[in-house]
Amino acid sequence: MKMRSLGGDMGEGQERAAIVTGAGTGIGQAIALTLAQSGIRTLIVGRRPEPLRETVARSPEANRIVAICADIADPAGRASTVEAALDRFGRIDILVNNAGVSSIAPLLSSTEAEWRRVMATNVDAAFFMAQAVLPSMRERQWGRIVNIGSVYGALALNASLYDAFGDEGALGPKRQPAYHTSKGAVLNLTRDLAAAVARWKITVNTVSPGMVITEQSDGLLSPEVERKLCDMTPLGRFGKPEEIAFAVRFLASDEAAFITGEEIRVDGGWTIW
Repeated sequence: MKMRSLGGDMGEGQERAAIVTGAGTGIGQAIALTLAQSGIRTLIVGRRPEPLRETVARSPEANRIVAICADIADPAGRASTVEAALDRFGRIDILVNNAGVSSIAPLLSSTEAEWRRVMATNVDAAFFMAQAVLPSMRERQWGRIVNIGSVYGALALNASLYDAFGDEGALGPKRQPAYHTSKGAVLNLTRDLAAAVARWKITVNTVSPGMVITEQSDGLLSPEVERKLCDMTPLGRFGKPEEIAFAVRFLASDEAAFITGEEIRVDGGWTIW
């Protein structure tokens, strides 16, 4: 798979360097902007060029961001992403596995192809991206891997809260089982990787967002659904993408050196009652 560079080149230096997948929009974009503003050279990757260009353009630290078009669900895309980061930065210190997809369909019509598509992006790519960056981290005996999970990695979906999950009669209720399964897998992948790489002074953690409004979801929920979701959140509101990014920034820092194998839920208390 051919890789296309959409941002300027980076000068060599000793500043830390990060890869953020799925960084063209929403939470991924907020993470990339936050890391760059914190002085971290950041390579962002996604499948669509225009959102990536927008992320670069929105950053006051645009000289710290390089954008690469690649599909991290594809082995060639992962290889080209890691190669680009090493070419530009000479090192990889931080990996944020943010890219994710879902698939909503009546339960009895869900296909194996859709199941595999979700797993390839949400689970397979998270592991193999980690595997690809670990040598650079091990060399310096320092690294941070942050996986983006979901509160639905531990919870079943209550369809009555949403407009999109109706009952299709003979085909059964609309669900997203692959997404829920994948996010549950991310939690245990985090634990197992954390145990494996601790000897190299590398930490691995998960940040699980709750109800967060992004550009993609804004306006898609009815006022009634928005009210229900806010009522179920102790803090009484939706989260903001930058609030997820702040948690990622903390876990990617020196201050979080003694935290590994953990899940931090940034959900306004959604899962506490």
